[in-house]
Amino acid sequence: MPRPRLPSNVLELRGAFKKHPERRRQDPAGAAEFKREPPPHLPQGAVSAWRYLVERLPKVAITSSDEIAVEVCAGLLAKYWLSSELDTLKELRQWLGKLGMTPGDRARLPSAPPDPQNPYSAL
Repeated sequence: MPRPRLPSNVLELRGAFKKHPERRRQDPAGAAEFKREPPPHLPQGAVSAWRYLVERLPKVAITSSDEIAVEVCAGLLAKYWLSSELDTLKELRQWLGKLGMTPGDRARLPSAPPDPQNPYSAL
């Protein structure tokens, strides 16, 4: 199974386009800033789960196009808090991984953008 493609902003932060800037691609539209307020249609348990997740999301690569994933993850987290079902936990773990909230997935995200003034920051 091939590795999933990384968003351009993650590749940019990693310095992937320094050697070959022609490889830079445009990500699909909708890469606006992530809204921190929960959608109005979420049930009350999912609203508290949304706020819990948003406080802990890695801010490096999250955009407005990830709001649906956070919404699904919040619903699963609220369901897990109520029932502690193993199937819910497995699905929740997959969604948390997609958002970079597991240790292995978080290690793949860049910690911060390299400083353009520092010639050694990309090393």
